[in-house]
Amino acid sequence: MEEENKRYINNNKEAVLSNAQKQYAQGNYAEALKILLGTVNTSPDSEIYLEIGNCYYMLHQNEEALESWSKAIKLNPKNSRAYSNMGNLYYRDGQIEKAISLWLVALISRPEDANTSLNLAIAFNEKNMRFESIKYFEKYIKYAEDKTSQEYLKVKTKLVHCYNVANQYLTFGVQFQSENNDKKAAACYFKSLANYPNLSKTNLNLGSIFFADKNLDLAIKYWKTAMYIEPNYDKIYSNLAISYDLMKKFDYAYCYYDRYMNYVINNKEEYAKANRRLLKIKPYLNEHPELIPKHLALANTHLANSEFNEAIDEFKNYSILNPAEKQKYKDIIEKLESYLNPELSIIKSCFEIGNNLLTEGRFSEAKPYFWRIMKLSSPQYLEFTKARAKYAQCEKAEAEISV
Repeated sequence: MEEENKRYINNNKEAVLSNAQKQYAQGNYAEALKILLGTVNTSPDSEIYLEIGNCYYMLHQNEEALESWSKAIKLNPKNSRAYSNMGNLYYRDGQIEKAISLWLVALISRPEDANTSLNLAIAFNEKNMRFESIKYFEKYIKYAEDKTSQEYLKVKTKLVHCYNVANQYLTFGVQFQSENNDKKAAACYFKSLANYPNLSKTNLNLGSIFFADKNLDLAIKYWKTAMYIEPNYDKIYSNLAISYDLMKKFDYAYCYYDRYMNYVINNKEEYAKANRRLLKIKPYLNEHPELIPKHLALANTHLANSEFNEAIDEFKNYSILNPAEKQKYKDIIEKLESYLNPELSIIKSCFEIGNNLLTEGRFSEAKPYFWRIMKLSSPQYLEFTKARAKYAQCEKAEAEISV
């Protein structure tokens, strides 16, 4: 009986949504709203509240739209479209920071939403945050379903052109740098970054030139950008630690030596060298506790300005300098990292569910999970290869059953 009731509710919901969506498509937003409101009072549902909010939005009733989308999220916290639509409304009203935050939340459960990535790319570009803007233009190109639309072709053509030009200048820069002509090399690297700021090697090389020139502020600037692109490259942390040490900014030096040690734990010589420097710096930090809360203040300022890489960096620094609060800020750091790279947790979850279904012999149910992993990953990564093999295994098993 319970199953029959569920089936009836689902069928009724689909009929209501279908009827309302027909009216909505014809521009009859008030009529669509009336249909939806007649159902939601008796059967509260996240998807119906989402559509109610959409109707209110089209009728320019913003407060009601926000309230409806909030109800949709309360019933289903993973309703990415509700978050995305709220972001659209705030963006339309000029509240760009709030819009960005909501769009990032929308991507946590559905990172392959190409339109939301495009929205983020445009919003970050308006804030002159080109590094972040290009990152989301790249995601839009990767996930867009319609590869023939004028918008897609325009974005891709521009992105590919900028990338190729940047790579060309990078090549010139490397050649000049190998000839010890740092001035010409730096000029090439600047042109490379002007076209495409998301190249790790360009930022690394430019940082090295400024370090050799004893311009430590600029060396740090470019090495930090490289760190955001390649967060697991250990040499960057050593470079940053030494630079801050030379500048006598010992709180920062301490943090980057500490982070460097996590990457060289199996290299006894490097680990011991960094640890010795930490022990020498520690007394200075004990004498200057006022330096520690400044990192937390900076983290929150970066967060308010949607500078998420910088915010994560400072939250990590604060956690290192104030280990008593490390656990408190661990959750915040992980949450922010999931905003920036939501694919990682979804890939992990899809593998778990897909493998369980595969073990149980439920091959057709397992396939979408492996397919999604391939969509979220890229052919050069191991998880893509593993997912493709699992998907092929499911297809083979299905074929054998059908024979």
